[in-house]
Amino acid sequence: MTLEEWSYVSQIVGVVLVVITLVYLAVQVRQGTQLLLSEARQVALTTDQGGVYKFIDFPGLGRSMSGTEVPSFEEKTQLMFWIIAQMRAREHEWLQYEAGALDGDAWLSYRDVIYFILGTPRARELWALCSGYFHEGFVSMVAEMTKEVPLTDFWRRLEAID
Repeated sequence: MTLEEWSYVSQIVGVVLVVITLVYLAVQVRQGTQLLLSEARQVALTTDQGGVYKFIDFPGLGRSMSGTEVPSFEEKTQLMFWIIAQMRAREHEWLQYEAGALDGDAWLSYRDVIYFILGTPRARELWALCSGYFHEGFVSMVAEMTKEVPLTDFWRRLEAID
């Protein structure tokens, strides 16, 4: 083989190595993306469970949210900060979704919890009081999704269970 032929062979080998490297990198990026999505879903789940456990630790939150009696200042404060914590979690998930780190189905499943969080007149009033501290785009999305949605009857149904 001549020197020129060796040059062609080395170029072909170089191209093959570049292709193999690109395939390897593509696989690594895909696995990294899957790991990122999995971690985002895990954080969302952990946060969601934390909100549920607050109702176990503080069952009066339900009455503060839905009762006809005006809650005390302390009860309103507790409810307000529960709403802030839950909506901050939803805001984070929305930002993750907007950035592509949370897939659409996962985002929708967590987003729909907002209907519960803001499912009573008192909760919506408290949200109106604190929504200015949240991302403007998130607040707009929440306003759009809740503007024609009826309040929840969850608390009435829960109380009616024997």
